Amino acid sequence: MNPYRYLILSIGLMCCFLQGMAQTKALKGHIYDSQTRQPLAGVLLFTVSGQQLGKSDAKGFFEISADQPEGKVSTSMAGYKNQMIRISSADNELNVQLEADAVRLNEVRVAGYSANKTSKETAGSVALLTARDISRGSAVSLQPALNSIPGVRMDQSTLSEARISIRGNGVRASYGIRNVKIYVNEIPVTEADGTTRIEALDVNSIGRAEVIKGPASSIYGAGTGGVINFQMQRSPYQEQSIEASGLLGAYGLHRLATTYRNGGDKVNSYVSYGWQEYKGYREHSKDMRRFLTGNFQLFPSDKRIITLLLNRTTQYSQIPGSLTLDQVNANPLQANTTNLDKAAGRYQTWTRIGLGQQYHFNDQFSNSTSVFTYFYDLNHPLPYAYIRNFYQSYGGRTRFSYDPEFELFPTRFTVGAEFNEGLTKGSQYVNNKGTEGTMNANVDYRNTNYSLFYQSETSLGPKTTLTLGLSYNSLNYDVKDYLKTNQTGVKKFDPQASPRIALSHNFSEALSLHASVSSGFSPPSSSEIKNVDGSINPVLQAEKGWNYEVNAKGNLFKSRLAYDLAVFKLDMKGELIAQSVQQGITIYNNAGKTSHDGAELALSYQLLKAEDQHEVVSLRPFAAVTYSDFKFKDYKILNAQNIVTATYDGNKLTGIAPWVFNAGVDIETRMGVYFYGNYFFSDKLPLNDANTAFNDAYQVLNAKIGFKKQLIKCLEVNVYAGLDNILNESYSSIVSLNAVGYNGAQSPFYSPSPKRNGYGGLNLKYLF
Repeated sequence: MNPYRYLILSIGLMCCFLQGMAQTKALKGHIYDSQTRQPLAGVLLFTVSGQQLGKSDAKGFFEISADQPEGKVSTSMAGYKNQMIRISSADNELNVQLEADAVRLNEVRVAGYSANKTSKETAGSVALLTARDISRGSAVSLQPALNSIPGVRMDQSTLSEARISIRGNGVRASYGIRNVKIYVNEIPVTEADGTTRIEALDVNSIGRAEVIKGPASSIYGAGTGGVINFQMQRSPYQEQSIEASGLLGAYGLHRLATTYRNGGDKVNSYVSYGWQEYKGYREHSKDMRRFLTGNFQLFPSDKRIITLLLNRTTQYSQIPGSLTLDQVNANPLQANTTNLDKAAGRYQTWTRIGLGQQYHFNDQFSNSTSVFTYFYDLNHPLPYAYIRNFYQSYGGRTRFSYDPEFELFPTRFTVGAEFNEGLTKGSQYVNNKGTEGTMNANVDYRNTNYSLFYQSETSLGPKTTLTLGLSYNSLNYDVKDYLKTNQTGVKKFDPQASPRIALSHNFSEALSLHASVSSGFSPPSSSEIKNVDGSINPVLQAEKGWNYEVNAKGNLFKSRLAYDLAVFKLDMKGELIAQSVQQGITIYNNAGKTSHDGAELALSYQLLKAEDQHEVVSLRPFAAVTYSDFKFKDYKILNAQNIVTATYDGNKLTGIAPWVFNAGVDIETRMGVYFYGNYFFSDKLPLNDANTAFNDAYQVLNAKIGFKKQLIKCLEVNVYAGLDNILNESYSSIVSLNAVGYNGAQSPFYSPSPKRNGYGGLNLKYLF
C-alpha cells in the first residue's frame, strides 16, 4: 500500500474514533435535595424535546451524554420542582440540587428519621414547611406557617416573645420554648438544659422546616414534645444573584435586607444581611433585629459534602408584660405598669458557628458529623430583677449508617451520639427602674447533656418496613452560687433509655398505614429546678411519656388530593406544672399523670396545575384540623406541710384549645400574579389548672397579593401587599397561664395581639 495513502487512512480512522469519543463523552453527577443534602433516587432526566436520557440510582448517581444539541437537560420527580439544567462540553461532573415542591409534600424526602424516605412512607407524624410556606405572610414571624400544621402551635403577641408547643408539650413554658428540641442544619439550637429561643433565626433565611410530632424520632434523643429541624436557605442550582428587599408595615414595621446566592457544582453559597425594626402594637414593645447569615455547602469529591453555618444576630426588645381583663377592656395598647416602671426588656447578641461533613465511604457505609459552638451575652431587665448572663456552649453530633445488603430482610442500621455542654455565668441585681442595683445573686451553671441512639429499618416485604429505635439520654446540672454557698450543688438525672417501634405498610399511592409506640423523657430546665429560696429542688423529676399512634397518608384523585391523618394517645407521668408563689417567682411541681389524646388531619387539594394549560397555573385549597382531649388524671396541689389544698383530677389541661382549625387557598397565575389567603380558628381554652378562667375563642383572617416575574433576562421583581387580622378581632394569642393577681387584683393573663394591620414590600433580584 502507498505509505501516504496508509497515513491518510490512519488519520481518518483516528479522527472518526476521536469524534465518536466526543459524541459519547459521559457526563456524570449526583442529585440531592437542595435543603437536606440527601441523595435523590428515581429522578428522570430528559432533553428539551422530551427524550429520556437516564435516571438517578439509589445513591442519587446519574450518567448521561453531555453532547445534547439544546445544551440543557430537564429533571422530573414527584415531590420536587422540575428543573432545567444547563450543560456544556466542558462539564464532566454535576452536583444537581432540586427544590421541594410545596404542593406535593407527601412525596418529599424527609431527614428526621434518617431513612431517605418520602413523608408518605415514613412511620410517624412529620410535617414539612418550605420557603414558600414561610413567605405566605410578611415573613417576620414563623407563627402563620407553624400554625398551619395540625398539632403544632406557635403563640406570639409581640416579636420579643414566642412559645411553641407540639401536642400540648411546651405550652406552659414561662419563657422561651420547652419540650421541643430545635436544630438548624442538624446543629442543636436548644441549649443543654432544654430551653430554646428562636429570635436569633432570621425567618427570611429559613429554607425548610421538618416538624416531628411527639417522642417519635430516636435519632434526636428522647424529648416528649417533638423536634423542629430548620434548614437555612441554599442557593437555587446554577443561579448566581444578588437581591435587595424592603418591607414596610403598620406599627412602625420596616425591614431592609441584601442576599447573595451562588448555586455552583463545587460550592453553594448563601449570604444574607438584614435589618428589621418594629415600634410595636402596644406601649413599650419596640423590637430591633440585625441578622447576618452565611450558609455554605462544598462538594470536594463525589463522596464528600462539607457544610459551614455562620450566624450572628442582635436583638433589642422591650417587654410590655401581661394585662388583666379589665385593663384589656380599658386600653389594650397599654403596658403592664411594673414592666414599664422597671423598663423590662431583652437585649442580646447571639453567635453560632457550625461545621459539618457527610462522607460516603462506599455504597454501604456513610457518616455525617458536625461540631458547633454557640454563645451569647444577655442584658435582661425584668419586673423582679435585673439579669446579666453570658452563655457559651460547644458540642458535636455524629451518625453512622450501614447497609450490609442482606438478601433476606434487608436492613439499614444507624448509630450515633450527640453531646452538648453549656456554661452560664449569671449575675442578678435589684432592678432600679431599668438600671442595675445591688447584686443579689452570682451563679454559674454548667449543664451537660448527651445522648446515644440506635435505629434499624428492616424490609419485611416489598411494601412493609419495621423500624426499631433506642436512645439513651443523660443530663447533669452543676450549680455554683458564689453568694449563697449552701445553694451550690449538682442535680443529676438518672440516664433514661427510650425505645421506639414502628410498622408501616404502603398499600398503594392512595394509602400508606403506620403504627408506632414510643417513649419520651424531658427533664426540667436549669431555671425550673429551683425552690422559692433559690436552692435546688431535690424531688423534682423529669417528665416521662408513652405515645401510641396510628397514621394514614396518601394521595387521591390522580395525586391532586393529599391527606395525612394521625390518631394518638400520649400518657404523661410527672408533667411539669408552673405555680406562681409570689410576683416574679414561679416554682414547678410534677403532676401525677396527664393524658393527651387527639387526632390531626391535614388536607391539600391541587385543583389546577401548570400542566393543565390554564392561565391559573396553581389553585390549591388546604386545611388542617386538630382535636385535643387533654386532661389531668392525677394532679393534687400540696402546701409546705404536704397537705392537699386542691385536686384537679379530670380538669382540662391548661392552655390547650379542644379544637383548632386552619384553612387557606393559594393561587398563582402564568403572568406572575399570586394570592395567598388564610383563616385560623382557636377554641376556648383554660387559663389555669382550676379551669376557673378561660381565654375566649377567636378567629384571624389574613391575605396577601403580589406580582413575581422575571421581567428581563437579568432582573426578577417581586412586589406584594398584605393585610393581617382582616376581621379586626380582639384577642390574645399568647397568654400567661396560671398567672396570679396580688393584693386582691385580677390575674394578668392577657397579652393583646395586634388589630387589623397591613404591610407591603418589594424584592429586586439581579441575575448574573
